[in-house]
Amino acid sequence: MRWPFSKLAAGVLAAAALSLPSAAPGGVLPADFTDSLVASLPAPTALAFTPDGRMLVTSQAGALRVVQAGSILSTPALELSPAVCSDGERGLLGVAVDPGFTSNHFVYLYYTAVTASGCVNRVSRFALGDGSIIDPASETVLLNIPSPGCCHNGGYVQFGKDGYLYVSVGDGGTGGRDQSVLLGKVLRITGDGNIPPDNPFLGPDSARCNLTGRTDPGKVCQETFAWGLRNPFRIAFDPNSSGTRFYINDVGQDTWEEIDAGQSGADYGWNIREGFCVTGSTTDCGPPPPGMTNPIFAYPHANGCDAITAGAFVPNGIWPAAYDGSYLFADYLCGTIFQLVPNADGTFSSSEFATGLGSGGPIAMSFGPDGQTQALYYSTYANGGQVRKIALTQQQNHVPTAALTADLTSGPAPLMVTFDGSASSDPDEGDTLTYVWDFGDGTTQEGTTPSVTHLYSTPGPYTAALTVRDSHGAASTPATVQIQVGNPLTAPANVVAPDVQGDARVGLTLSATTGTWTGSELQFSYEWLRCDTSGGACNAVDGTTSATYTLVPDDFGHTMRVVVVATNSAGSAAATSTPTARVKHACSGNPC
Repeated sequence: MRWPFSKLAAGVLAAAALSLPSAAPGGVLPADFTDSLVASLPAPTALAFTPDGRMLVTSQAGALRVVQAGSILSTPALELSPAVCSDGERGLLGVAVDPGFTSNHFVYLYYTAVTASGCVNRVSRFALGDGSIIDPASETVLLNIPSPGCCHNGGYVQFGKDGYLYVSVGDGGTGGRDQSVLLGKVLRITGDGNIPPDNPFLGPDSARCNLTGRTDPGKVCQETFAWGLRNPFRIAFDPNSSGTRFYINDVGQDTWEEIDAGQSGADYGWNIREGFCVTGSTTDCGPPPPGMTNPIFAYPHANGCDAITAGAFVPNGIWPAAYDGSYLFADYLCGTIFQLVPNADGTFSSSEFATGLGSGGPIAMSFGPDGQTQALYYSTYANGGQVRKIALTQQQNHVPTAALTADLTSGPAPLMVTFDGSASSDPDEGDTLTYVWDFGDGTTQEGTTPSVTHLYSTPGPYTAALTVRDSHGAASTPATVQIQVGNPLTAPANVVAPDVQGDARVGLTLSATTGTWTGSELQFSYEWLRCDTSGGACNAVDGTTSATYTLVPDDFGHTMRVVVVATNSAGSAAATSTPTARVKHACSGNPC
């Protein structure tokens, strides 16, 4: 049997000081991605982020470091080295941040503790105090787990969306088939170490195993969520899922590396099964025996890729749409990150995402804050130990462009028009478009079909508009087309000038006619003018907008005119009346 990371020269992971092959800066990445150094520290095993953006990094020898504002703090948050077994694959291996961290400041560590009886894997809760320092006295031990050998420790801790803490534990070289021991399993507990009420093994034949990592033979540990695993080195939770969905990266033995979908109560078959096959076989493969669960994906030992490690789901919307919801996983020996790609038949295949990262990592991967977006952070033993960041450098999402045509743009009512937006486009590969139609008559429609038919029943001019929206919510500028139903309107033109009627005397009211106009659907507005005795040198009378006007003392001795403006959707025109007689004094008797 070969240990998972002893596959690289008898335990590279065991010796943090061992010189490792260097990773070429940035490796080979897709276009528009960069790989940059965040921090250098020996043997970084795991990453986690606090809500305020600090990155917590575990070092195998026992130090918990904090990266804040792009720099690693000089003082470790916690130094456990004197109390940590760090031989082989043991050490400080995992870190998680409590969902309620903002109020309780809890963090969780998985480490191999030195005890009077030997090395024991331990999950403990600590409080991260002010100044990014942990008081060792804040430790609350939640689980003690046997560590019978140097390797197969697993060691990852993460919270699911259900609020429970998930713990991956290797089989310690025991084979993983003993349900009375916390080995070769994914465990699930509450943040204070208790058992969730819906854990799958809670019957009378079960018992707590938190103190010693075991119970009586024949009983099942209540902490168990899933079992039959060899070395579930990393687990990764899907941020896009509404519930708790996660994958398990289980390091294989001689033949296969596998990814399992986390399922309550599942038995993944180790050491009877490896990948989709009987252990050690590449031909005796197929459905698992009753009661066992096959992985969703497995890859054979080839091209130097022999040890699956880190995993992370890509959050939707932060990278091009082709990556939305996809799963990235890494191989420790060939220094490659792969993208897991679903096939039409429900199976999966993989494609290379990043290569040339150097043997010795990635060890852990996690998406975390990067300015206004997120980037993929990973730890590696290459180059003496580093935390690095893979970031998208191009604009993350481009605005789509709407294009609109109509088979008819004019005709008698009722008019049926077919609109076509199929020439609309999005520059981002993989984005899908939603078509938002506004027909200009008060009705709208939305859908994923690029063409639509609409009936105009009422004569008139209409402006139809199409806006396209991509799968990230970015919307185009509307594309428009003019539709004329029935005979088109013509701009108004005056035929007979308006006229002013009434006695031009202070205190009496004048009224204006509109005059005669060509055109239809006309609306009229008015403005009264105060002019000299010849009808010239006119000034507008403020606030006069109606067809009537009551003469005031200021009008005495002047003539009055009215300007009528006719308007429709095709345009507008103005006409002015002839002047009235000179305005006289108000009457002082009856008759005047």
